[in-house]
Amino acid sequence: MHTNINWKALEGKPKDQQYKMLAGAIAFELGKVAMALDIGGKSASLAGVELGSKQAGFASNDPVSPGIEQIKSFMARKYTTPSDTPYLVDLASQFAEFFHTNMPEMDMGYTVLFDMVDLRTSMHDHYDLIDTNAGISFTQRQPGGAVDIRRNITEAKTSVGLLEFAAGIGILDRWLERQMFWNIDEAIAEFRAQHFQKKAELFYGLLTALSSSVDVNFTTDDVTTANTAAAAIIRACRTKGYAIGNNPSFYAVCAVEKVGRLQKMLTATMGNLQVAYGTSNEPLAHRITEVIGTTNIPSSDTGWYLVLPGRKMKRVEFKDLTVESDRDIYRSASDIVGKAQYNGAIGDTAQVRRCKYA
Repeated sequence: MHTNINWKALEGKPKDQQYKMLAGAIAFELGKVAMALDIGGKSASLAGVELGSKQAGFASNDPVSPGIEQIKSFMARKYTTPSDTPYLVDLASQFAEFFHTNMPEMDMGYTVLFDMVDLRTSMHDHYDLIDTNAGISFTQRQPGGAVDIRRNITEAKTSVGLLEFAAGIGILDRWLERQMFWNIDEAIAEFRAQHFQKKAELFYGLLTALSSSVDVNFTTDDVTTANTAAAAIIRACRTKGYAIGNNPSFYAVCAVEKVGRLQKMLTATMGNLQVAYGTSNEPLAHRITEVIGTTNIPSSDTGWYLVLPGRKMKRVEFKDLTVESDRDIYRSASDIVGKAQYNGAIGDTAQVRRCKYA
């Protein structure tokens, strides 16, 4: 993973100006991932997922990368022209490069599983997630009859509180004085990667922490097990107001070691030779849009996860990764501290099934 800082622009500048420019460049670099999610949405989230994981026989949802003009329009709110930020080079073009090079290296697949609650401009320090639903139901009424208004919502709720995560790095004067820019570049790249790795670890951890109550025992083969799990989710959620119908889109989440096994499962569609010659007992009857393989699911996990995304699965963003800097004259360095505020929850475990491998 690399950065796109224009190191030439820093050469020959006074030290205080160099640090000011560097602080701005670092802030921009660390904010790229959040900006990619804001601009590209699902395209950015699944940038690293192999297109081969898409289920054959269903409409393609291949990620469409944002164009230069779309990127420029989005970024115009903060950065008008490259001349305003001399420590960076052609912001829109370098951001497009980041989308195609560094974003596929980020483990962001979890973001499509959880609906985002954007509290980045709010004063709230928590989000209340109703565990079930509002209990709304339609009933027949006679002409002129009264409607039963649902006002007293008494279901249990989960309070998703603000959690803050922080880390710091020191940029040594010598790195700038001796133009050892590679040290700064690597430090920034590692800082960014470690932040988003920790975030991914916590959100995937919500899946692995689920109890055995969501388990679906292995039956005959992976396809039959997946069909059983999908049917269980649909039946459990059908009256909860999730608008899932009979054929909703699911995601499969597994350890990286099991991606090939699940991709093979997705090919078992109607008329496929895998079904015709009995390799699979039955065709895959439900729509699994993507296989998300991640190292944040342990290789020792006894199953993979079938997920009905969104609905009561929420990730709450209170503050994107931001940085502050300060000089430490005793160590001849400039300390950069980054912090982010977020949290998440699975409000309804009926949306997830752990499908056993054996």
